[in-house]
Amino acid sequence: MTDPSVDHVAEGHSDPIAFQQYDITDTTRARSAITEYDYSDQFTLLTEAAATWAPEAWARAALDTVAGSKGQLIWRGLLGLRLARRSAPAQVAGWPVVESGDSWITLAARSWMLTGSLVIEIEENSVSLATFVRYERPVGERIWKRASQGHRRFAPELLPDAQRVLRQLP
Repeated sequence: MTDPSVDHVAEGHSDPIAFQQYDITDTTRARSAITEYDYSDQFTLLTEAAATWAPEAWARAALDTVAGSKGQLIWRGLLGLRLARRSAPAQVAGWPVVESGDSWITLAARSWMLTGSLVIEIEENSVSLATFVRYERPVGERIWKRASQGHRRFAPELLPDAQRVLRQLP
């Protein structure tokens, strides 16, 4: 892994980047609301500011603000996830909070074709977003295979953009 002592930036860019981790830890897997899944990925942002905000604050910035209405369109429209209308203490961007701790939060939602779980974890110098998907029907696999291409393009931007949102808060 790279040195987490500073915000890492891509060559020629001044903004921090999130990178995909290919080895998701057993701890992260255990925090998923899905014990058996067909798809998983994890993106990590190395930043000294990670522990400045609680996991729920990271989740709200990433999902409510950054993903916003485009995320809602994908989650509700394309994936058919049953999400609440508005965020509330027990929800983030309509995703129910399944479980949380001082350094992590787990969200999960179902549709008739798939179930999704998101885990946001904070360490001293990093914040990670892990996604877990289980296909409930064969059509769920076909839809997610297409949707996951966009997910892997968009997900790395969620955490750096969320950090920018959080830094603007009073």
